Amino acid sequence: MSKQKKLEKLAVPFVKNRIFITFTLFLMLGLPASLIPEETYLQWVVINSLVAILLTFVNHIIWTKQKHDSKRYFSLHSLVMMLGLAFYMTSPVLRLIYPSMYFWILLAGLILYSVFLFSKYDAIAGGLLNPRKTGFKLVVFSFFSIVFVAGSSLWGYMLATDAAPVNGVAIILFFLGLFTLMVAPSMLVTPERAEELKAPQHNH
Repeated sequence: MSKQKKLEKLAVPFVKNRIFITFTLFLMLGLPASLIPEETYLQWVVINSLVAILLTFVNHIIWTKQKHDSKRYFSLHSLVMMLGLAFYMTSPVLRLIYPSMYFWILLAGLILYSVFLFSKYDAIAGGLLNPRKTGFKLVVFSFFSIVFVAGSSLWGYMLATDAAPVNGVAIILFFLGLFTLMVAPSMLVTPERAEELKAPQHNH
């Protein structure tokens, strides 16, 4: 039996670690997202800026630990980036329906959804890398389940409070955030494991 080819590890110099590019991306999304709703804009500008700084610090720590393995580094860097973007995209809707009970239903759903996704990160990665694998069905099922919970919560909120329709931009961002959150855990798999999941024997 031939040995599996060892994946080449390349170093990531500081100038190519994309940390500041990702920080800029956080601000480009986080600051405009603070406008929803406008009443709390200044408060959320501060919060979203602090989140961007914190996540940038986390990315720097990851770089110091993984800078000699480019594939692993960029995988974990992408995980942090996706989680940050998911936060910025989902939080406007949560702010709009706070403090109704639908806020708590939706928040609980998001937390459970996140815990479930991260507990199944290997299956999710397998489903994304190899759509014929059963993990792909898990990805689709989990996404539409949280979409149903989220949609029901928002609809219930509008019916119960006679509120105006929730900001359309916020809703679009929210569902994009759910999709980003769904994909994010797959970044936890190692490059070696990713190659295994691509193999034909992992189709089933």
